[in-house]
Amino acid sequence: MTAQIASAVSLATMAVVALVAAIGTAPVVAQPQYPVKPVRLIVPFAAGGPVDTVGRTVAQRLSEVWGQPVVIENRGGAGGSIGMEAMVRAAPDGYTLGMGSLGSLALSPAIDPKLRYDPLKDVSPIASVAVTHYVLAVHPSVPAKSVQDLLRIARDKKGLLNYGSSGVGSISHLIAELVQGATGVALVHIAYKGTPIAPLMSGETDIGFMPLPSAEGPAKAGRLRLLAATGSTRADGAKQLPTLIEAGIKVHPVQGSYGLVGPAGLPREVVTRTNALINAALKAPEFRQRLEQQGFEAVAPNSPEDYAKQIRADLEVFGGVVRRAGIKPES
Repeated sequence: MTAQIASAVSLATMAVVALVAAIGTAPVVAQPQYPVKPVRLIVPFAAGGPVDTVGRTVAQRLSEVWGQPVVIENRGGAGGSIGMEAMVRAAPDGYTLGMGSLGSLALSPAIDPKLRYDPLKDVSPIASVAVTHYVLAVHPSVPAKSVQDLLRIARDKKGLLNYGSSGVGSISHLIAELVQGATGVALVHIAYKGTPIAPLMSGETDIGFMPLPSAEGPAKAGRLRLLAATGSTRADGAKQLPTLIEAGIKVHPVQGSYGLVGPAGLPREVVTRTNALINAALKAPEFRQRLEQQGFEAVAPNSPEDYAKQIRADLEVFGGVVRRAGIKPES
């Protein structure tokens, strides 16, 4: 009986060994690589604007590389916060991403205490993609040839110089507040519902902060005079313009920024793989040229951590501007 039991145990052991060996030599079935279906890209602004333009450029590139459609969903309103909220509420599986911008990731959160998302907690930064440079422009009737000239005139006039913005809390408003805080000059704010470029060209306002692509044509026609750019470096399209820092104003550099983001909790492999694809695009001359032809400047390859640091810095700076100036969200 004992010999029979031993024989049975031996046969069972041999069967287990054979099974393990078979499993060990079986081919490993690879998991399909992300993405395996279309990806939705929420653009939190209307079609045709700068965030949409960069978003469509990014979507085209990712679609080409992934072999999957990247479907743009424009969901505008409330300075980008409606679309950004929809993005952060989506499942963090990589199949809903968003186009982040200075407005939705820094300005709206700084201004609106009731905003229903926190850009530092509810967003997974993936990669910064492009920037738009802003410039300080004056009407030709203002006898300022440099930033320091303008500051002297502003101090002499003691609060009589005015500037236009595209509304309370807009980037043009907040850059002006940033400059006033850094220099101590007092300017009169005139808020418009649309772009403030036309009032500046007509002489209705004295000063304006606007995107470089919007200012280049009027400047060449002699209807505006450009004094400085607001970024950390001179704009590629206007190397003759000093930055505000070079002109002697110690302020946080301001650029319209555009980047790819996802909901918090996005799998790390999705973040790193997508970041690598964006960085590869940023090294490609045709991708950079496509952005530049549309009025943007492609940034250098960067990490998710780099983009997160940029978002945090912008939020801290503009949060301080909003608090000092007592800016409240428009009802």
